[in-house]
Amino acid sequence: MNYYNWIIPIILLLLTSGYYIGKKFQTLIQLQKKKSKFIYWVLIYLFTTISFLFRTILVGFFFYFILLNLLFTITKGLFQLLKKEEIINFLNKIYFHGIPIFIICIITSIYGLYNITHPIIKEYNIKLETKLKENLTIGMISDFHLGNLHNDKFLKKTIMQINNLNADIFIFGGDIFDEYTKQNLKEKAIQEFSKIKTKYGIYYIEGNHDLLNQETISLLKENNINILNDDVIQIANNINLIGRKDDRNNRLGNKRKTIEELLENADKSLPVILIDHQPKEEKIAESLNIDLQLSGHTHAGQIFPANFFLEHGYQKRNNFQIIVSSGYGAWGFPVRTIGRSEIIKVNLSN
Repeated sequence: MNYYNWIIPIILLLLTSGYYIGKKFQTLIQLQKKKSKFIYWVLIYLFTTISFLFRTILVGFFFYFILLNLLFTITKGLFQLLKKEEIINFLNKIYFHGIPIFIICIITSIYGLYNITHPIIKEYNIKLETKLKENLTIGMISDFHLGNLHNDKFLKKTIMQINNLNADIFIFGGDIFDEYTKQNLKEKAIQEFSKIKTKYGIYYIEGNHDLLNQETISLLKENNINILNDDVIQIANNINLIGRKDDRNNRLGNKRKTIEELLENADKSLPVILIDHQPKEEKIAESLNIDLQLSGHTHAGQIFPANFFLEHGYQKRNNFQIIVSSGYGAWGFPVRTIGRSEIIKVNLSN
């Protein structure tokens, strides 16, 4: 990933958002002296820049502060064009110098933090058309983005939740780590992950943010966590489990195998469970009689209203079924105002 491509957009974002936030806060603060105004703007830009660069919860506050103020300004402008003076006067009263919006943004940010730190177990009972020899329970976690918020204590709590699933197999569905996860935290996490109790093992696929180095790959293997990298394995002569390379590999020149190529190594008499971090190529999976696809990546939008544009949850199309998890953590900033953090539990039967 080339971070230099993001420098100019980030600077523009900081300048524009800082200016907008500063102008709106001026409605709450009366500044007369030039010196006071200068100090005010220095503090505003310092505050917003630090909040963005250190990826704090305040980014969620700024986002909604800008969004709600823009919506108010646009709404008021429309009624001004229509010359609806009564409605304009009413809007000015409820705006009240922006204080109600300020309070709403604080509450929303706290709620966004709560959603990350209080994950739930999301359970699905999936009936497969292809015959199972015995019922199977799969646990999955994706999009942890470890290091953005969660600490050692939270990791231990996570393992307790996972073990309470009593899963036959457990899957790490990508983006467990990301660009900001420190190596020592990866090592501690993998040691904790090795404590997960299953009947048939723990499996790991990479996401688009994991960026696993050789040291991390070796550590995963040493702790009996199996990495699926365009691999097909049979679990207890009961299901085919296919773990795909992430789609980003195609852009990096490390092309992944097609679903057709992977199916060549599968036992056609057994159900096929496809693990693909990004919910892509679903129509292909459906046409090839994949029984179930498990994905993540979308975070269910993470920030409202992005949930209206990104796939999440459960869908069934003919005999093909797909579950797209909202994930366990958050990327970028420790706020998710939509899509509760979750661990997936899938009960497979006929």
